[in-house]
Amino acid sequence: MLLNLIRTGVATLVLFAIPVAAEAQPYDRPTKVTKRYQKPAPLRQWTGLYAGVNGGYGLAGISDNAPLAITSLMSGVIGGAQIGYNYQTGSWVLGVEADIQASAQNVSYSRNLPIVGDLTVGHKIPYFGTVRGRFGYAFDCGCVMAYATAGVAYGAYQPFASAGGVTINDTFRWSALAIGAGVEWRVWTNWSAKLEALYLDTGNIGSPVVLPGIGPVSMRVRDAVTRIGLNYHF
Repeated sequence: MLLNLIRTGVATLVLFAIPVAAEAQPYDRPTKVTKRYQKPAPLRQWTGLYAGVNGGYGLAGISDNAPLAITSLMSGVIGGAQIGYNYQTGSWVLGVEADIQASAQNVSYSRNLPIVGDLTVGHKIPYFGTVRGRFGYAFDCGCVMAYATAGVAYGAYQPFASAGGVTINDTFRWSALAIGAGVEWRVWTNWSAKLEALYLDTGNIGSPVVLPGIGPVSMRVRDAVTRIGLNYHF
């Protein structure tokens, strides 16, 4: 009888001891990993060489400093090509771009004068180009960049007059300050489209023209250009 009680007590102690021992055993707990937030890298990088074409519209004003100053507005379509290089560091994009444009910006006036007959006078900008730096910001998606641009421009200005089948014209070469801004989108793997506005100011063109009884007369061209473009990124 006593032996049976001892056995029963030992068995009971063993039953209670097993779960207690199991709880006492060390075990590996999952380690909580704290991840640091990292700003996602742009999906596409702007670094590299690119080239493309563009087209748009320009409004140019010509003025002089004569006592009876003439201010005339030229307008017309423009089109050309550009080439450039970008370097991206973080979200900032530094670049340089050069372009050449054919221009149809012009204006002319016709009058019928006694003896002379039909007289047409006018002026035009046949071409211009720019060399500019670009400073842009690439948004997190990597597909859109907004930028400011500044540099120098060059081109030609041609006043002309025609009467009796004879045309007289002259060509003035000019250089100018060029400033502007734009937005560029990566629309396909290696292709981007851009919308850009530029302002050109020649200051006084060349040496003043001396007119009898009037004195030196200087001319100045200001040109506002809006254009769209398509670039291929190599």
